Amino acid sequence: MEENVYRAYVDILKEELLPAMGCTEPIAVAYAAALARDTLGEPPQQVELTVSGNIIKNVKSVIVPNTGGRKGLRTAVAAGICYGRAELELEVLSQATPADLEALDNFLSAAEFHIRRSTAGCPFDIQVRLTAGANTAYVRIVGNHTNVVQVQRNGTALIDRPFSDEAVQPPENRSLLNVADIVAFADPGAAGGRGGGSATPNRL
Repeated sequence: MEENVYRAYVDILKEELLPAMGCTEPIAVAYAAALARDTLGEPPQQVELTVSGNIIKNVKSVIVPNTGGRKGLRTAVAAGICYGRAELELEVLSQATPADLEALDNFLSAAEFHIRRSTAGCPFDIQVRLTAGANTAYVRIVGNHTNVVQVQRNGTALIDRPFSDEAVQPPENRSLLNVADIVAFADPGAAGGRGGGSATPNRL
């Protein structure tokens, strides 16, 4: 395997193998919600969650970790708001306590929730807007589970990274993926491994 291909595969693993607790879609929603709550700086009375269709499909029947067996988008966003730790990213709910679960129940009963489907072309789009009195906070994650592209407080941008809300294309290093090289990368001792010759894919 050529050195540049090997390094690209290592980079892909570093990008993909992130510590996560539970199914990553509801955890990403909780992460966005925790970041929005930190930005707001106070408990919100109103929660607006806008997510792409893939996330709606993948979250609706999934148990959200550390929520007492609760499921769905409403639970994921509320848990992130109530006791999520944004600095832990995809382990955002890992520090929950029994008292936090009681706070979650109270928040689910008291807050106003609006959940909508995103109209963006991107298959992974999470937008959280929180309101407390005259104050608002907004967070948007696009493309992958921790790719925060926008953070706003009262309309002022704190983070504003370039992005497209159309279908996100795989990073350039993904174009190098093929079965023969994946096998060679996983088993360096096999023919075509890092120190061997070129592997020839099977013809089906």
